[in-house]
Amino acid sequence: MKALSVHLDRLEKVLKARGIPCKRHQTLEVAAAAFGYHNQNEVTAAGKAGDLNPPLAEPIGEVALPSGETIIVVRDPLANSAYAVDQAFVEQVLAEERAELFGPTPYGHLLNLSRLLDDQILPLQASLDGIGASETVEIPLFIAEASHKHGDNLYVMATQEALDAEVADYCRSSLFNDRAFRPGDPADSGDDLTKLSDREIISRYFDAPHEEYLHTSTDTLRVPLPLLREILGVLPGAASQLKRDTRPFGKPEPKPLPDTTHPKAPQLIDGIDSVWDDHPDFPSEDWKYEVENGDTRRGYWDWVAAKLEEAQNEGDEAGDTADLPPVQKWCTDDADGYAGGLLYTTNGCCEVAHAGPRLFSKLGLEWSVDENGFFYPLTEKESRFIGEDGIELPNGFWPHMAYSCLYEGRKFACPSIEIGYGRDNEKDRETVLRQLKAFADGIRPRIEAIGGHVILEEDEPDTSHTLLTLIPFDYIVQNAVEFDDWKIKLARLMMPKDAPTVMAEFTPQVWVGDQTMVVDPQGDTTWDITPEIVAMGRQKALDLQDDQHNTDDLRYTLTAPKWIQGWEGPFYIEVSERIAAFYAALDKKA
Repeated sequence: MKALSVHLDRLEKVLKARGIPCKRHQTLEVAAAAFGYHNQNEVTAAGKAGDLNPPLAEPIGEVALPSGETIIVVRDPLANSAYAVDQAFVEQVLAEERAELFGPTPYGHLLNLSRLLDDQILPLQASLDGIGASETVEIPLFIAEASHKHGDNLYVMATQEALDAEVADYCRSSLFNDRAFRPGDPADSGDDLTKLSDREIISRYFDAPHEEYLHTSTDTLRVPLPLLREILGVLPGAASQLKRDTRPFGKPEPKPLPDTTHPKAPQLIDGIDSVWDDHPDFPSEDWKYEVENGDTRRGYWDWVAAKLEEAQNEGDEAGDTADLPPVQKWCTDDADGYAGGLLYTTNGCCEVAHAGPRLFSKLGLEWSVDENGFFYPLTEKESRFIGEDGIELPNGFWPHMAYSCLYEGRKFACPSIEIGYGRDNEKDRETVLRQLKAFADGIRPRIEAIGGHVILEEDEPDTSHTLLTLIPFDYIVQNAVEFDDWKIKLARLMMPKDAPTVMAEFTPQVWVGDQTMVVDPQGDTTWDITPEIVAMGRQKALDLQDDQHNTDDLRYTLTAPKWIQGWEGPFYIEVSERIAAFYAALDKKA
């Protein structure tokens, strides 16, 4: 799992909750600024180097509460202190939402919670048995006291988020039910109070001029371990005991057998111990997912019977594909239904989007397997050329380079430009569409000459137009070595017409004693380095200085004259003023 992807998901989730939806490249820019990097190129490189990886939370063990709930005791390695996470949160939220993989602790740190999913977490009883009876456990407390005309409300919770939720519930009930509280007409301020976060509600409520006040504090509860064992119901041997049956005494009424329509469903039910058990090959969770996704309306056992029948009908084909890797549950491996249209294979985070090994086998395409054993649509070599990154073209467009796709049975890298319209600081729909069409017409001959395609999707997604540039992976693999090399070639392919250029100038020299002397050139001394500058990114390009090591390699760029590339004596290259003028012209045009 890429740390930067999780950070971006968290940012987008918060921004969206605040009514500020962002495109992926915009979130990258925000992340770069938030983490202290000059630009998105630097923050992407930091993510690849592992510099953005938060520490791993350390699971200690799990405790079954008398209420039937289970908590996982976790250690924050930065605070060297423990706290608890609800197991239901891990199973129902953490496993489904990537943004939740990084979570805040009560001690103000951000931790990677993936070990709560991956590790086998044992009952805590074994650990508690080895601790002396005189020792204590420290539990952080977050306290709030709301004072009002009827008295005081006291809230004590184990986390700041839980405390905010309790206080916010009190504020919301007063906002809408207490006529004595009049903060002003919400319509006048343009705010929808139902959409404010807990912190915003609390701030709005207690900052208003009325006789209510909020006092907050923190404390630590030190509980002797014997008492904690008693409170949590942790008894000797509890780890090996079965879960308590909380049903009322007396024989319960037998549940009726489910209705079925598939002719083979009753045979399946007869062959198992309990109709309420799952079939070993088709868990009910998969059935629920298909129901929620609208893929089936069958009952569970009818669905199982249909799945078994489908597998049986595949016959030899099923045997041929037995060794194929599994696909992620959101993917479809439709080997027969694919009609040659555009099908995304990786998304904006470079993760698998759609398709699977059966379809790829039918099309004669290669694939790889990810670190978790799942199908991945790109080979290791192809994977080098996608990334959560992009280039800032001289016309202001920003092709995002994480996407790839199938089109007419071939694999393509799919740098995508998404331009919104009609919202704050955005142009109208027709103006954006006209600009994208003109740009597409300008680059289409270059793209089609290498076997690619340029596709303009209007009003997709929502209030945006998206321009897709399909570049065959065969071309990329043959013409680029690494991702940065591919960025330069993509910039050259997508350079807009009539854009300003950056020219480097080469001055040859020879040694005379210990000094250098300028000599006459053997040919042209200037050449276009605009693609290299665009691929480098604004900040890194503006940092280049004349006659320094970081500009020497510019003489090996594609369009540099051959005599310059082979020059064996001293030299210097001038670019800094030209780069500054290039970006000044772009800013003036914008």
